Amino acid sequence: MAVLAALLLVLSDRTVATRSVEEFFYLFDGVNRVLWGQAPSRDFVTSLGPLVYYLPAWGQWIGGWGAALPLSSAVMILLLAPVMAHVLTSRLHPVLALLMGGFLILVLAAPMNLGEAMTALSFHQYHNRVGWVALALLLVLVLSPRHPVAGRDAAAAALLAFVMTYVRLTYGLVAVAFLVFMLTDARQRGWAAGALAGLAVAALAMELVWGGTAGYVQATRMAFGAGGVLRGSWGDIIDHVLANFTDYVLLGLIAGLSLWRTPSLRYAIFFAFCALGGFWLINQNDQRWGILALHAAAVVAAERILREDDGLSSATWATPAGVRLFFLAMVLPTLLHNTVALGLHVSAAVGGAGRPMPVAGMEDVRLAELWTGGDFGGGNAYLAMVEEGIDALADLEPAPENIAVLGAADPFSLALNLRPLAGMMPTMLWLNTVGPTAHPPAARILVGADVVVLRKIPEGAGPVGELYLPFLAQNYTQISETEHWRFYRHARPTAAP
Repeated sequence: MAVLAALLLVLSDRTVATRSVEEFFYLFDGVNRVLWGQAPSRDFVTSLGPLVYYLPAWGQWIGGWGAALPLSSAVMILLLAPVMAHVLTSRLHPVLALLMGGFLILVLAAPMNLGEAMTALSFHQYHNRVGWVALALLLVLVLSPRHPVAGRDAAAAALLAFVMTYVRLTYGLVAVAFLVFMLTDARQRGWAAGALAGLAVAALAMELVWGGTAGYVQATRMAFGAGGVLRGSWGDIIDHVLANFTDYVLLGLIAGLSLWRTPSLRYAIFFAFCALGGFWLINQNDQRWGILALHAAAVVAAERILREDDGLSSATWATPAGVRLFFLAMVLPTLLHNTVALGLHVSAAVGGAGRPMPVAGMEDVRLAELWTGGDFGGGNAYLAMVEEGIDALADLEPAPENIAVLGAADPFSLALNLRPLAGMMPTMLWLNTVGPTAHPPAARILVGADVVVLRKIPEGAGPVGELYLPFLAQNYTQISETEHWRFYRHARPTAAP
């Protein structure tokens, strides 16, 4: 299943999106920086882990921009497939293992954000799907194995925790919390300790090679300062609860049956950890539905029931056939939904659907309309803005040495083949990665910038732009303006603090 999904992703060497085009350029900006030799969190500011950028950079090097994200997803599927095979077959009955494996593979393979329409194709948040799948596999390890496999368990858990930590630190924090919880199980304490030790060694090796750990932690703290440890208003939080309410009800039912049949304080704490920890993660993400920790907890509860062989009659609440059907009903909608989404992407990519990006070399990244009129119109409007900015920058005399973009993604450095400005923060999202009191100092991210591009909105410069307007007024001169952009040129040297 994993090999087939990976082959389908790389079949066409194209990326097709029906929405979130600007978010693509946020990601591609970071990938472009890596291709120019910059390191994430060391040479530019980001709260996303280095794997989020290094994998697509490798994919771009292999097959160009159109293949960058499909190849990244395919590699991640093949990397996690052996771990998935070990974890699921060592812990679950065959039917549950097959259902859970298919579910997780299709979550990784379908180029869409969890909880969105099957026609809403986009790879831009692929790291969240990787984090959720790795977390779900890690949580299944709470079950005792059918046969002693401590060495494999430690290696699998360490790899999963490593992937989670270096796609986004929030996932890594939950992974470490779970491994610490597993130290309380005398039967599985050995592999949990081994996994923590392995993660520590891997993190040290990563720091020696990469050198961005301090910046990674600092950017994550900045994101917490901008959005909060618990994000959004009470309305937003209640919306998250309601969007995942069915999964919580289903988990409560099967977990309740599992604890009723075999009471266990440890498993009660585990189910609560999945429910609360999963909610905290989705609250930190740009998605409404898709707490895969709930599905992992449900399959653990189902397995606990199936492991009992007490001869209870078919009149009981938890028969083996009923448990299997229950879990099938929980994952079947996503299995079908993501299968259709993957098929749509493959057919659209092979058929060359959509319009190419207006950036040289990115013709195989395409915006398509698949019954998504509103998103397609918005995407076209954004691409028209990009073309407007590219044309204006190309007309500047003298040509820019480098570009910094405020209030928007930066497709311009890539389009004009300019070396990206070191020290910049590519993804500056208001109340997500930056906020009124949590943002990089202007003298840090703009030092050395030749031309600064500021996105205009009807209300003015926008919240991100407003943060840096005083610095621009003092150190830069406005040289040009279009309908959607203002252009500033460096007026006099500025020194880093």
